[in-house]
Amino acid sequence: MRDGCDRSDGHGGSGHEPGHGHDPGHGHEPDPGHEPGHGRRRAARAAALAVLLCLTAGVLGGQTAPRAWAAGAPRGWEPAADAQRITGAASSADAPEVASGLFTDRIRPGREKYYALDLDAKADVHVTATGIPEPGSRVTFQDGLKVTLQNTDGDSCSEGSAVGNGDTAFPLAATASRLMGDPADEDCRTAGPYLVHVVREEGDNSDPSSWPLELSVMTEPGLKGGIPAPRPGAEEETDAHNTRPAPPSGPAETRTGGTGFNDARALGDGVWKDRVRAGETRWFRVPVDWGQRLYARTELPNSARRSGTGSRYVPHGFRMNVYNPARTPLYDEDFQGYDGDGAKFDRYSNPVRYENRFLDAASGTRFAGWYYVAVTVGPDMATQFPDGTPVTLRIDVRGRAQQGPEYDGDAAAAGFGVSGRDREMAEKGLTEAQAEHSATLRTVGWAGVGAGTALLLVLALWLLLARRRARTAGYPAPAPYAAVPPDGPLPHHSPYAPPRGGPPQG
Repeated sequence: MRDGCDRSDGHGGSGHEPGHGHDPGHGHEPDPGHEPGHGRRRAARAAALAVLLCLTAGVLGGQTAPRAWAAGAPRGWEPAADAQRITGAASSADAPEVASGLFTDRIRPGREKYYALDLDAKADVHVTATGIPEPGSRVTFQDGLKVTLQNTDGDSCSEGSAVGNGDTAFPLAATASRLMGDPADEDCRTAGPYLVHVVREEGDNSDPSSWPLELSVMTEPGLKGGIPAPRPGAEEETDAHNTRPAPPSGPAETRTGGTGFNDARALGDGVWKDRVRAGETRWFRVPVDWGQRLYARTELPNSARRSGTGSRYVPHGFRMNVYNPARTPLYDEDFQGYDGDGAKFDRYSNPVRYENRFLDAASGTRFAGWYYVAVTVGPDMATQFPDGTPVTLRIDVRGRAQQGPEYDGDAAAAGFGVSGRDREMAEKGLTEAQAEHSATLRTVGWAGVGAGTALLLVLALWLLLARRRARTAGYPAPAPYAAVPPDGPLPHHSPYAPPRGGPPQG
């Protein structure tokens, strides 16, 4: 496909067709102000401008739009653009190496995968394996995923697991962490090789299909000073022990959730709405800083009463869960029933503190950063809402942000912290890809302003030099912009017309 930027005709974008250039060697005398080489220089300037415009168009045109989805079909998980494809080994001896970042694989029921991980003796490491069943498929409590971080002696440093429920597919995320300050992890504090072991557990009624598997490895820098002790009473600040705050009120604004952690829609405080297809999971994320706590509430409206449809009760109506920046679920949630008269479900997290990592009930809120809220609507909800279930999400980040711990490294860059950019994304409701796209457009915009300014300066300098050459040769200087006087076109004998064949006679 060719366009205005295609220079495959071999003329270097000069715009001169064969046989149409000035050739002094064929009886033509050069025009004043158009000495040999002048046309080539002008063509070169035109070509440079064309290249600049093409490059700008290429940058803007290279920004792809979000993927389109078929109407009525649940959207599937969108993998990260920078995730590395990898194949885990059934034997630890053949385990491929992973490091900080995202990796994608696939795993079948009953299979296990090994990955190699090289750790230092300073940083905490969090490894989350996320199994991704096909939206709308049947996933039972017998389907599960377990991840273990272990040393090469086979000693377990940490393990996490996740199981299905509600006979409904949703991403299953399980995390294993190496915490340098944990006195129970003495065998896992040394530097050297470690193994990540992922097992997909199955039962008699397990989903037989192969699942995409995403592996997230996050390295959290150690602290410069000592590790603070847990605060007295912190165990009583959990969701189960605290009175709920008043939920945010006001008109709801539409925010379409993402398909997973990678394209989750950023939200700030307020009331938001979406329409979720039956069997689908929508993802949102909220920046929660040190000392703050997250309140999230999901609401479903009443459904229309239809004659002859029987009971409106759906036992596995919807599910909401909250995940921390390392993709660890804060709660082991079940599906909520729906009776046709509306439903709601909420969570109120612990205050985010570094020392929470050593508390059983509060360990999930151990670092600041993006906290994720995932809402799943069961397949049977299609009987109540054939065009998708209207979902209202009320978000409130409570408490004033506090100074975080003094890390021996850039924790925010590693994903453990809240930046001004994060707050801006939440205010505007952007995904990560949209934020990158916006930053690119700003960069290209400023580059275009700079390039345009430079081009005007070059043209002004060229005009100045041309006028000087004309005065030196005794020819009329070219007009700044209008080559044709207001009275109309010039005849060849006009004194305004460029002389041909040499200087004026007489």
